[in-house]
Amino acid sequence: MNVTTIPSTPEQIAAVRGQLTAGAATPLPAEAEVSGDWVSAPGAGQGAVVYVHGGGFAHTNPEAERLVAYRLSKATGRPVLRVDYRLAPAHPYPEAMQDVLAAYQSVLDRGVPASEIVMFGESAGGTLVLSALLELARTGRSSPGAAVAISPLTDLALGSPSLSANDGKDLLSRAVLETVRTQYLAGAAADEAPQSPLHGRARGLPPLLMAVGADEVLLDDARRFAEAADAAGVSVRLEIYEGMPHAFHLSEAGEALFARVGRWLADPVRSSPSRGARPGRTRWPRGPTARCGSPSSTRARSAAGPRMGS
Repeated sequence: MNVTTIPSTPEQIAAVRGQLTAGAATPLPAEAEVSGDWVSAPGAGQGAVVYVHGGGFAHTNPEAERLVAYRLSKATGRPVLRVDYRLAPAHPYPEAMQDVLAAYQSVLDRGVPASEIVMFGESAGGTLVLSALLELARTGRSSPGAAVAISPLTDLALGSPSLSANDGKDLLSRAVLETVRTQYLAGAAADEAPQSPLHGRARGLPPLLMAVGADEVLLDDARRFAEAADAAGVSVRLEIYEGMPHAFHLSEAGEALFARVGRWLADPVRSSPSRGARPGRTRWPRGPTARCGSPSSTRARSAAGPRMGS
């Protein structure tokens, strides 16, 4: 497994936390093309990203999510589909996962080869991406060429040590996750897959990039799943961002993460499993820090604010 620690200065950490707490708005660039739930940055070409948003399985903020989709499109050079999945508690497991699978199939139906599709999920969306990958593998369907999971909740049994070790350092807490779990599962088992990805069989999954903040209560959820996938022969890269809380990628400093996603996807050796940690150092930039909708030809301007919760 390839493990990289991404260092941050105290000033950068403080800026990220301040921006997330204040909910500072960032406008969607005027050149972003928004067609229904498809978002493209200038120059976006072949392939596609299926983007599954966070929000504790129960919340959505389309404007903020479109900004994330734009940043993804800019970093990856691909158009991005924002998945509008059904939300708990009205629609508990497995409905959201079914919507993610339907969105993925809709991209295949557009003629995009599975090998050119990337699934990207943040927080609860990362959980749904991993669940969808396990279900695709279980049913023998084609998997996407790669997947990215940012700060996923992988063990809904809530057995990770960092839930206690990082409690009080993160913007998320174990108490919040207990509520999230209850609403999402609605009686389904917390220690079974695919709803709880850590408890599934990872063999056969596509190359994975996982990222998490070192101060997150979900730090060990990401680490444990990455270790399990690596043991199953999956190509895994785990990036740990020093001093960062949950949802750090939504701040301006999160541009470093999106840039790294783009470079990882462009790396021709990412599909080769790499055993053993190989730490690296990358500096943050200076400065402050489904249901597929029917296409339309409208352009949108959006404001991004933080969405806490897994």
